[in-house]
Amino acid sequence: MLVATLVVSAGCIGLSERSLPDGLAGYAGDPDNPYGDRNITVAVAATDSGRSFAPLVADAADYWETHGERYLNYSVNVTFVANESDPDIRVSFVPRIDRCGEVESAAGCSPEITSPSQTGETVGVRALDNLSANSTVRVLEHEFGHALGLGHGDPPRELMATHTTLTSLPKPNASERALAWNDSTLSVFVTDDVSTAEREGIGHALDYYDRGADGRVPENVSFRVVSDFENADVVIRSAERSPCGPDAGSCGSVFGSDSDGDGALETYTRLEIVYSGLDADAVGWHVARWLALGFGIENESAYPPVLRETTGHDERRGDWWR
Repeated sequence: MLVATLVVSAGCIGLSERSLPDGLAGYAGDPDNPYGDRNITVAVAATDSGRSFAPLVADAADYWETHGERYLNYSVNVTFVANESDPDIRVSFVPRIDRCGEVESAAGCSPEITSPSQTGETVGVRALDNLSANSTVRVLEHEFGHALGLGHGDPPRELMATHTTLTSLPKPNASERALAWNDSTLSVFVTDDVSTAEREGIGHALDYYDRGADGRVPENVSFRVVSDFENADVVIRSAERSPCGPDAGSCGSVFGSDSDGDGALETYTRLEIVYSGLDADAVGWHVARWLALGFGIENESAYPPVLRETTGHDERRGDWWR
């Protein structure tokens, strides 16, 4: 199951008023254009990331050069200048934006420029430096919209919305990580309808993983049983009718985040295990089999030998965990 990362993109409300820049003193031109009739100069600040952001900034600027008349009621003409100059707008790329106005953890930030009195100094536009190329352009188009006079909800509404789904740069998939959880101690919730004998088997499964599952999981992994379903990392339940298919006695599903949008999870937030119609002394083996999903084990050859599908009927009901 995939959960797209929802990231806030927000603009800050205006800069403090300053005297008009020399070129705008006594300005009587287009009242919709806070930058006057001149070309808008844009600089891109240097970064330590090694990425080339200038082409992405140019793509975002091109959007407004093409659509300015329609949405801003004035023509936008952008000229790129060296960062050492005194540009109208300077774009910076940063590892995080802790706050933008009233918004925390934004993907981008810019003041909303609606008056020539706000352009006396360089307008700063910030964007995260770890987004994919397409998402970087999307954030910059949004923030340029603020810098050119638009607020949230203004047309184009989809672009100027307060929320959008963004993707990051490629990240290792959960199956490629030693531990794909945010914490090495996983909380486990077992539903009330699980019998005492079944709980004993589940306890053996957790102990088996506590000991490293024959070297398949990191040594620092541990489990704690909790009574709160909402905050559990692992949920184990029995079902009268199997949701796993007509011939399956158990199944498991992992949930998490796919922040780079490649269709594979990078981190896990929950593992759900369901079983139905099993003998009580076989429940532990089935739970242990599905716990492997939470540690990136997907190929049959990667499972501990005792948890492979070839494990016999009697062995699944025996002391397989020892």
